[in-house]
Amino acid sequence: MRSLSEIEISRLSNEIPKLVGEQIVIFRKLKNLTQTELAEMVGKDRQYLYKIEKGRVTPNVTTLTILAKALNISLSELFGNIKI
Repeated sequence: MRSLSEIEISRLSNEIPKLVGEQIVIFRKLKNLTQTELAEMVGKDRQYLYKIEKGRVTPNVTTLTILAKALNISLSELFGNIKI
């Protein structure tokens, strides 16, 4: 099994949060929710949700699970369109 290079790790660390954020925006809009509404549903600040959606912060798996549950989707749906 080969190890990931530092460049690959850096690339993934930068790209994945942005791609996850984009998916959250898509599902949020499909549910006709504002950032404020979704943030309130999950007990987070709207600014924090904004940062997640823009890929400026990397939410932990618990936060992602809570967001998916609030959006009534599975984690696999959240990550389904993300290609690495």
